[in-house]
Amino acid sequence: MPSARPDILFIVLDAARAEDFSVYGYARPTTPNLERLADGFALYDSCISTATWTLPSTAGLFTGTYPSTHRLVVDGDRLADAYASLPELLADEGYRTAKVMGDVPYVSEFSGMERGFGASFDAVPPAWKRALWALHPSAPHPSESATGFERIDHDLDLEAEARMHERRRLRARLSYWMTGWHDDGAASCFDRVREIWAEPDERPRFVYAHLMETHGEYRPPHRYRKRFVPRELRGRNFAAINQRPNPHAVGLVDMSEEDFAILHGLYDGCIAYMDELLGRLLDDLERSPRWDETLVVITADHGDCVGRHGVLGHQFVCYDELLRIPWIVKWPASVGITGRRGELIQNADLLPTLCALLDVERPEQCETIDILSERREFAYAELLKPFGVTAVKQGLHERAPHLDRAVLAVRSATHKRIVYTNDQPDELFDLRRDPRESRNLMGESTLADAEHLAALERAVEAWRPRFEDAAREVAQRIHAGQEAEMSADVEAKLRALGYLD
Repeated sequence: MPSARPDILFIVLDAARAEDFSVYGYARPTTPNLERLADGFALYDSCISTATWTLPSTAGLFTGTYPSTHRLVVDGDRLADAYASLPELLADEGYRTAKVMGDVPYVSEFSGMERGFGASFDAVPPAWKRALWALHPSAPHPSESATGFERIDHDLDLEAEARMHERRRLRARLSYWMTGWHDDGAASCFDRVREIWAEPDERPRFVYAHLMETHGEYRPPHRYRKRFVPRELRGRNFAAINQRPNPHAVGLVDMSEEDFAILHGLYDGCIAYMDELLGRLLDDLERSPRWDETLVVITADHGDCVGRHGVLGHQFVCYDELLRIPWIVKWPASVGITGRRGELIQNADLLPTLCALLDVERPEQCETIDILSERREFAYAELLKPFGVTAVKQGLHERAPHLDRAVLAVRSATHKRIVYTNDQPDELFDLRRDPRESRNLMGESTLADAEHLAALERAVEAWRPRFEDAAREVAQRIHAGQEAEMSADVEAKLRALGYLD
């Protein structure tokens, strides 16, 4: 174990699924820089997210708990004060803590997950933050809690700012399709990471960086725009292809296999762009004096379907394209772990693992493991919010009632069970023979691995009560319109911001 506190850099590529990283064996060369640097890293093949979208996944990462425990599952939910969070724990241990955020609003005063961060660089437009505060008035007002690199002008008129942001948004989209250039803040965020690493400070650093370039809409820079799109489709008008999940899910928009093939190529282009930025950043940080004992984690909060199982985006299902995420770690040299790793882990294992690494007492709330010394037989993921309040108000759940249900996935290294709260049949997959989860084995009587499958079924039944209890509570809140006290005026402003697309 490290004799001194290691610097920690934690990088999240939003919605970046592991199977599309060439460092994991993907056929398209999406991550050549990570491949180049891989000798000094440990690549975990089976890291499973606890949730299918940012808010509950990140809450689990910071607290070592699952969605049915922390209950940050709909917009407006805040982390209860009773939970110790990772940034707070590290700050208490003498770390200089900072968050460097792309165009994502969730690690902020609105979720309560900003606690413990001493500095912040935030690429979220001010109008988003003001509008989110309006969604949840009990949250600390931004003017009371803004810290770090940038402070927001809180005297701006929200409606005027919303109009201004919408104009900027439209100009950005027009500019992208004319010039091929787009960046959701990753380049400037990585510049801030370099600045933090260059500042003279004897305290150990913890930087949490969350980037949005791999999240839809997929708009990679020009040099990556067509690189992975099938040659015969490169003449198509990419801008005309729908990238909004809900209209597609409820049947308002039809999409062809060609549409999804193009989106998949654009998605891979976004991953390749982030790989380029990561390569530059890691090359720079490698020259820092404390690099040998620095801990770096490159991961995602969840994956993305990109048309798999008929789904656009990261909603409604708990298949591996949404749950299996990269977990690429440069351990401190004194830990000495490198190479491919096959053990089953989860992103929420981070907190107990860091507690063990730093010889700090693990918070009692932790439900997860220290991956350095413990092994898990099963991983768990919960989808508790299929449709949010706004979608329910719009009646989208009535257009697709089969999707208006919660989902539980319990996964071993070889098999997965999926449970639904409606009348959709449960599922069982043999991931060794069917990694894309296309053949449901539930009900088959001649299955091998009977002992293992019996243990998997016991794990499902042990977890089911807490999952069903949480699913009922969340469904009642959503269908009662309690996601937040959102007026029609605020809803209209958020829609203008693109937040409710």
